[in-house]
Amino acid sequence: MVIVPRIAVVSCLSTTPFIYGIRQEGNFPAELSLLDPQETVRAFAERRADIALVPAGAVPSLSGARIVTEYCVGGVPAELAMLAESRDPLVEAWKPYGQLPCAFALWVAHPEVSPETVESLRTALIWGLERPYEALLDSPWSADPGAAYAELACFDYIFDGQKDKALKKFWDSGLKVAPRTNPG
Repeated sequence: MVIVPRIAVVSCLSTTPFIYGIRQEGNFPAELSLLDPQETVRAFAERRADIALVPAGAVPSLSGARIVTEYCVGGVPAELAMLAESRDPLVEAWKPYGQLPCAFALWVAHPEVSPETVESLRTALIWGLERPYEALLDSPWSADPGAAYAELACFDYIFDGQKDKALKKFWDSGLKVAPRTNPG
């Protein structure tokens, strides 16, 4: 019996490659919910989602959440000016920490999600990340894909050691984050 994972993702420009990969890769049947940041956190906390891409500031408050991929929605200081102008709701909480590389959102799963499901998710994410322009053409940002692609290029999707270190500093700061809803 195949268990179809329920996945919650913040619906915004920065997540477009992930959404495209999950929908289009072909080998990962999933029930995908596109939500605002607060509802994504709530869906995961209430177990209406098995896996979620949640704002990084919310991760410490999610009981049983485990980070499951080396992919995130992130940014690096070199793109600070462009990201500071971004209307992406995942960027808001990071702005005071803009001199650090940071992960705005992380993929988390409940403990019972199987390694095979996580590997299928990882494959779908890679598939979408390898096709950012196609993802934009299949998104709400398709009316001006050139501008959307320029903004999308400012994001960094690898959750590396620098982002992990910066994220721990962010969590240790004690800042409480209430993600904003998607502005559009």
